[in-house]
Amino acid sequence: MSDTTTMTAGKHLRPDVQWINECYELDGKHEHVSVYLIEEDGEYILVDSGSFYHRDAIESRLEEATDGAGIDALVLSHSDYPHSANVSTFRSAWGDVELVASSGAPEVQGLSDAKKCEIGGSMTIRGRTFSFIDPPLADRSHTTWIYDHGSEIIFAADGFGNHHSPGECNRLSTDFEDSIRREDIYTFHEETLVWLRYVDPVRLREVLESMLSEYEPSYVAPIHGNPIAADHLDTYLDRLIDSAERIESEYDVGGKP
Repeated sequence: MSDTTTMTAGKHLRPDVQWINECYELDGKHEHVSVYLIEEDGEYILVDSGSFYHRDAIESRLEEATDGAGIDALVLSHSDYPHSANVSTFRSAWGDVELVASSGAPEVQGLSDAKKCEIGGSMTIRGRTFSFIDPPLADRSHTTWIYDHGSEIIFAADGFGNHHSPGECNRLSTDFEDSIRREDIYTFHEETLVWLRYVDPVRLREVLESMLSEYEPSYVAPIHGNPIAADHLDTYLDRLIDSAERIESEYDVGGKP
């Protein structure tokens, strides 16, 4: 299947949800740093703000995607730089952008006027309802995964990611010959979520399956990976748990060589 290597604004997961991605280069592979733009009755809600490294590109693509209107609200999965580095820039460009953050103390992290979402709770933002999931795979304790009730998409940070090859940047899971590759799922999680070496893969699978059963997402849309369509989630989960088992086997947490 052919792949488009350049995009104008973003690729639609749903008519009202666009995926806008930029990438880091990593020794012959790429890693996504994505944001997701949701339209609700002429207003625009952005999930995460992206990395400062990609600031100009993301801002330009958001301008195009919104016909110059910019965003009205910004929902952060957490406040690390790959997710929140462009908050001040976007607010300067587009005025009074409503900010929603999962941090227990947003003001401590420079988000003094952020509206705090409750992990495990729900909130209506610009007429759109979101639920905030306590994520089974995260790199910081103040992280949330964001479920959009309108599109039935789970926006996931930092788990459910993968590396990808150049030329595959804009692919959905359905655009790969055999979905997202096992090795790319493994290398991403082994490098990004180092605590997986301490995790029981069987228990991890139970927790992830319970979450997917509760929400039944149309996509899992990771910040650091290619979006995974519902029909590909079982395959992805199998490969993720295989990766967790491999990571567990490669590290001896008791200290033996």
